[in-house]
Amino acid sequence: MNNRRIKSYFFINLVVTALCLAFCFSTSAQTSKVDTNHAVVQKIASKDSLKGKYKIIPRVATLRSVMVPGWGQIYNRQKWKLPFIAAAFGVNIYFIAYNDIRYHYYENLYGNFFPTDGSTAPTSIAILMPDGSTVQREKASVKRIVDGYRRNRDFSYLFLLVTWAANIVDANVTAHLKTFDLTDDISLKVQPTISNPRITEPVFGAKLTFAFHSKK
Repeated sequence: MNNRRIKSYFFINLVVTALCLAFCFSTSAQTSKVDTNHAVVQKIASKDSLKGKYKIIPRVATLRSVMVPGWGQIYNRQKWKLPFIAAAFGVNIYFIAYNDIRYHYYENLYGNFFPTDGSTAPTSIAILMPDGSTVQREKASVKRIVDGYRRNRDFSYLFLLVTWAANIVDANVTAHLKTFDLTDDISLKVQPTISNPRITEPVFGAKLTFAFHSKK
């Protein structure tokens, strides 16, 4: 029963974290696409009007997300992402605390199999279940439970780091997408080229060069 519960908690933690991050990134990509299409339709304002415009600097957004998760999203004016980031962090922190408490509880029970007062080691130990009942568990069973809760706690730490890293990547990528300007016409240059693999047989061709510009 305990092993199944441990696996179910681990699965719930993984699914909730994955869903929060996937939704955050998918909606970020859709928003960036809409912003880009909207920018193509609009005309770029004059340089004088851009002086007082709110500017997004990718480096600032990245550093803020490193310091405080979600701060970079606020800087990028995407406050709607905060609930998803908070949910991902909250779920992981909850499972870290839960698994750590249960791990230490069963670790203490497991220590009862090794008495230091010279008494005979018990063959089984009574464990209090969440519903208030007690069950007898042998040494090997308690050891598996201890290892399970410790593994889940460590994975929760790992998921927390992944969530933190994803928060940083999202802020950085979004900031770059918001500062990428497609309002100006993309410049295309066509240049003739001559390749000369053999002196007597020159090959004529054309080279296409696209120039992309970012906002400054």
